[in-house]
Amino acid sequence: MTGIGSLICAALFALSDTTVTIHRVEADVVPSGIIQTNGYLREGGPSGEPMRTSTTLRLKYTQMQGGQPSKVGAYHGIGVGCFLINEQLGNPLTAYLVQGAPLVNLSRAVSLNYELNLGLSMGWHAYDGENNRENHVLGSRTNCYIGADVYFRVRLGRHWDANIGYGYAHFSNANLKMPNEGMHTMGGRLSLAYYIHRDLREPRASLLTAPTMPKGRHWVTDLLFYGGAKKKSLQNPETYWLGGFSVSPMYRLNEAFAMGPSLDGVYDNSVESPLSLGAQARAELTMPVFRASGGVGYYFLGGMKCVYETLAFKIDVTRHLFLNIGYCFYNYNYTNNLMLGIGYRFGS
Repeated sequence: MTGIGSLICAALFALSDTTVTIHRVEADVVPSGIIQTNGYLREGGPSGEPMRTSTTLRLKYTQMQGGQPSKVGAYHGIGVGCFLINEQLGNPLTAYLVQGAPLVNLSRAVSLNYELNLGLSMGWHAYDGENNRENHVLGSRTNCYIGADVYFRVRLGRHWDANIGYGYAHFSNANLKMPNEGMHTMGGRLSLAYYIHRDLREPRASLLTAPTMPKGRHWVTDLLFYGGAKKKSLQNPETYWLGGFSVSPMYRLNEAFAMGPSLDGVYDNSVESPLSLGAQARAELTMPVFRASGGVGYYFLGGMKCVYETLAFKIDVTRHLFLNIGYCFYNYNYTNNLMLGIGYRFGS
């Protein structure tokens, strides 16, 4: 009888664990260097002092699903932060989406993790044709923010982690307003994270040890439709509208990673021949709720004969329907436009 009772208790415990949500609050500081990409940053504008450093303070709330130790320990959530730069560029505030996971577990207490951020930064001292005309870094007070960190997570105890690593941040307005040369920073990341319910069967797999997909469930196909707008130069104030589609069959190597080709079409009325068709090689981190996607391709038909790149977050609304928030770049350097859209995923 005792054995039967133990089995029942174990079964109930396992059932309850499958629905456990592990909550995480993290505060970090990122002392960074500003990459000197243009004359305004190098020469310092009116002050004459080069703009070389910044400090970022961030607070994040994320969660992960517990109860299945064999799953990847991916987390997702939201964050806010403050970038302390200087009086000329300002000290902007930011709000953003967060997604991360362990790349490899070095031991039970130490792992190498990645983290991606995508959001908005507000409160910049932007270009002004009368009072701040030398600032060609950012042309608008509100700009996009893209962040990417790699860090070591060290488990300090049941509830606490310490994290140390390196982070990159990019700011621009995706050509919604000119000028838009953008700003980049890189620097160290130090943080403390507090967990709730972590001991209740925390997921322990990494991207390196993610479970394989069941037979017959490797292929999925994403169909995406998106729109956007952009400006081309200070001398041309006209706003150009664009729209496009993407068909992406993806092969899931495991539960965390997929890759495949993409056929991309775009209508961009800033180009003399506005219709273009391109092909892209794409990779995707297939984490719960947020999927991070990136690719490199070439427009081979139409008005844009060039290399292009895409970066995007896909936010799952239902099992098959998702929202797309992304960026398109040209020739590995030039920001072209935002890609705001909706898509449908065919397959398991």
